[in-house]
Amino acid sequence: MAGERRPSARGLRGPNATRRLATREKILAAAVQSLSEAGYAQTSTVRVAALARVARGSLLHQFPTRIDLILAVADYAASAQGDFLREGLAPVPAGRERYLASIDVTWAAFQQPESRALLEIIVAARYDPELAARIPDFAQRFGAGVSRGAHRFAEASGLRDDNGEAAAERRLILVALRGLAVETMLNGGGGDPHAVLALLKRIRADFYDDHLADGGL
Repeated sequence: MAGERRPSARGLRGPNATRRLATREKILAAAVQSLSEAGYAQTSTVRVAALARVARGSLLHQFPTRIDLILAVADYAASAQGDFLREGLAPVPAGRERYLASIDVTWAAFQQPESRALLEIIVAARYDPELAARIPDFAQRFGAGVSRGAHRFAEASGLRDDNGEAAAERRLILVALRGLAVETMLNGGGGDPHAVLALLKRIRADFYDDHLADGGL
C-alpha cells in the first residue's frame, strides 16, 4: 500500500528550506504519535506542536488548519506503510513463499504507529464532516495505489486472474486484516490474532495453489 512519497531534501536549496523540511518531518511524526496513542479527537494542533517541540505558529505556517495537517499525515502514513511492506517482503523468496508471507508482513505493518494513525483518520472520516468533505481525493489515490500494488504483487508471484477471483481474494485478505487491526486497536490490543492469521494464510495458500499460472514461480 502506498500513498504519495514524503517530501525530500533533494532539489531544495539553502538552510531555510532544509529547516522547513526538518520541521515538517517533526510535525508529521508528532501527529502520527498523537493519532496512534491518543486518537483522532485528541489530536489538536496545540498537542502536535507540543509533541514536536515546535512553535504552534511554525506548525500553522505549514499546515494552516487541523484538517490540512490530518490530510498531510494521511499521505505521510500511507507512504510509510508502503515502505514497510516493500522492505518486509524484499528478503522473502519470490513466488508462493512471498505471497504467503504477505499476511504476516501486512499484519506487522498494521501494528506500526503510521498505520494506526491512518486507521484513525479513515474511521474519523465517518463522523467528522470537514474531514469527510476533503478526504475523497486522498482516498481515491490511496485506494488506486493499493490496488495497483496488489495486482503487480500477485502477477510477480506467478498468479493468474480468472474472472477477477485474484482481485477478490486480495480484497478479502486485506479487509480481514484491516478489520482485525481495527478490532485490536479498539480493544486495547487484547485478544490473540494468531488463529485468525493462520486461517488467512491457509486460505491464501489454497488460493495460490489453485490459481498458479502455467510456468509460475
